[in-house]
Amino acid sequence: MNESERRSRLTDVSPSRKEISLEIPDAEFRKEYEKILGEYVAKAKLDGFRRGHAPRERVKALFDHDIRHDVYDALIPRVLEEELRGLGLSPVDVPVLKDLKHEDGEPLSCTAAFEVLPDFELPDYRSVRVKARKAEVAEADVNKALEDIRARAAEYSPVEGRGVRNGDYAVVEMQGRDLRTKRLLPVEKAVVLAGHAENEPALNEKLEGLAPGEERSFEVVYPKDHANRRVAGKDIAYGLKVREIKEKRLPELDDEFAKSLGAAEGLPALREKVRKELLEVRERAGRNEAASEVLDGIAGKVSLELPESVVEREALAILRRLLQAARDRRISPEALESLKAEARRQAVDHLRNHLILEKIAKKEGLQVTDEEVQAEIRSLAQANNVSEAALGDMIRRDEHRRDDLLESLLFRKTVDFLMKTAIMS
Repeated sequence: MNESERRSRLTDVSPSRKEISLEIPDAEFRKEYEKILGEYVAKAKLDGFRRGHAPRERVKALFDHDIRHDVYDALIPRVLEEELRGLGLSPVDVPVLKDLKHEDGEPLSCTAAFEVLPDFELPDYRSVRVKARKAEVAEADVNKALEDIRARAAEYSPVEGRGVRNGDYAVVEMQGRDLRTKRLLPVEKAVVLAGHAENEPALNEKLEGLAPGEERSFEVVYPKDHANRRVAGKDIAYGLKVREIKEKRLPELDDEFAKSLGAAEGLPALREKVRKELLEVRERAGRNEAASEVLDGIAGKVSLELPESVVEREALAILRRLLQAARDRRISPEALESLKAEARRQAVDHLRNHLILEKIAKKEGLQVTDEEVQAEIRSLAQANNVSEAALGDMIRRDEHRRDDLLESLLFRKTVDFLMKTAIMS
């Protein structure tokens, strides 16, 4: 359609919010109306007429209101899409229609409000100054890492002839009774780490020294805001019985242990391997910190208004992840508000950096090669112990996953570029 047939006016409410006023000629409305009326005639089943053979005027009189709204639903989005395409605009969400006006014989008019990703000017990103970071690993760090490895390799052996000690795993049976209602709670069988700080203090006290087959009792007064709602605000008397005790036994830190972990040359080789891995982790962390500092330095010089609908969507996704991580803890209203604020902060940072990296990549002509994609698939396959061919085929068939992989690689490449151009001081 040309300008004499349709009219539109774009209003910049802000860098990310736009409104477009549409005026659609009555002739275009009538053409769409007749088309949809024909569809109603084909489906209509009226008394005295076979399906599809009712008089057109009769169907129109009965269903005029519904037909008009079907025309609005079909015509307005189509015209809006054509107008936006002509203006080179891509809304980030479904446009909201308002001020719909239409009288017989007059043009159909309405306004669509929508948000777009804003355009912005990049600052001089090649001369950002960041603090140089030097990764170091001390002997104490290596020793702690080796102790962690020993702890993960610990074995738990049954113990006889003594009671429970702190650090033992005790297989217990417990049954509680509500002291107010006298109601018995279900019998619980559990494995308890004796002396653990998260246990009820009374449980740790009564468990110590208790031998298999022996029983003790204790009481717990639970606060009203206790994480376990089943007992919150109640006074519970527990009966405790130990069924079995298992003692934690750590392997000796020697050549034999090192060889069992793949260090064929013994403990010195294991120490060196651990040192190297720690250094790589700290170098990577330092690089990530420096990259964040580079992006913050660029972002601090960018005037960028983010679309609120995109920020809200991203913040909601982040909040869900934060709540999932805290699913075993009761969250107070104050803590929830704090999580919401943190989710929004992360969302703003993520979207801001996304747009900046995307624009820098385009300006610098950075692209991801097929070889880089295949190398990443190979790395992912090895990390997840799956077939490289199977993973590659799955990614190629899943358009969303493929786009995410390409975007991730491109942004990583752009960050590498920025790190090379940054001035380290």
